[in-house]
Amino acid sequence: MRTVKYEVDNFPKLYRMIVNLGNLEIDENEFHVCRFCDETDPSLFKSKAHIVPEFTGNKKLVHKNECDNCNNIFSKYERDLMLFGGIKNIIAGIKGKKYPKHVDKENYFYAFSTKNGLIIREHKRSDKIITDDTQFKISSKTQKFRPRFVHKALVKIALSIVPKNELKNFEKTIQWLLDPEDEITEEQHPSHILIEREMQVPLRKPAAMLMKRKTTYNSPEYILLFYYSFWAYQIFIPFNSNDKRLDYTNIKLPLSALVVTDMKDLKTVKFNHYHMTELKRVDLEDTFERGTKPI
Repeated sequence: MRTVKYEVDNFPKLYRMIVNLGNLEIDENEFHVCRFCDETDPSLFKSKAHIVPEFTGNKKLVHKNECDNCNNIFSKYERDLMLFGGIKNIIAGIKGKKYPKHVDKENYFYAFSTKNGLIIREHKRSDKIITDDTQFKISSKTQKFRPRFVHKALVKIALSIVPKNELKNFEKTIQWLLDPEDEITEEQHPSHILIEREMQVPLRKPAAMLMKRKTTYNSPEYILLFYYSFWAYQIFIPFNSNDKRLDYTNIKLPLSALVVTDMKDLKTVKFNHYHMTELKRVDLEDTFERGTKPI
């Protein structure tokens, strides 16, 4: 695996925001022209294609430039992104098509969200659930997910909002997205990395910003910052043709303060680093803990 170097202080000097999900304007010229496979048959645009997954709280941001065939592929990725969120998705209680639920067969409990809040049903007392006047804690493994699918779900969001005139730089990225069984490994490309930080308060609606490098530097040209529920994510968009000249033996990966910094005291906080190349299903131990009962 190649050596990578994270940087925090340089991010504002190197990158500028070119798209903010909050004020995204849909280009009507792309109506029924798939930006991923160039499909133009109107009969193949029947599905409601969400720019970001519905389970993140997105109800309104949809577009008509993603055909049904591509939408079916991307739905597989979005499911794994949801599974990656683990028990915290249930605690946040964000309704997509329906409220989320979680079954832990190993520890004999079932948790689900409703419009009235979180409900936990224990079939056998377990130290994985602690609820009293001073502490609320749940520990449980996530359901199995494919790390590569999680990464692709986030890259798909980036390519859904990138300006159309810049899509030409992502031909290889799109080929990679449309192939669920691709064989590209971390050794072949070092940008399949996900930076993740847990936030204290869940977002009810997702937020996303597409960042573009504004000066020459040995780092990827495009970065996506994505927030939903308790999560803040940062990824580097792979296979951009403008990144061919980068020296991947000494690549630098600038990290946004909006992802890795506690904005109250402006100190860098703990964040997780994942190499997202594995196609085999895996799971993670997931814990939610607060000094008082959940929000």
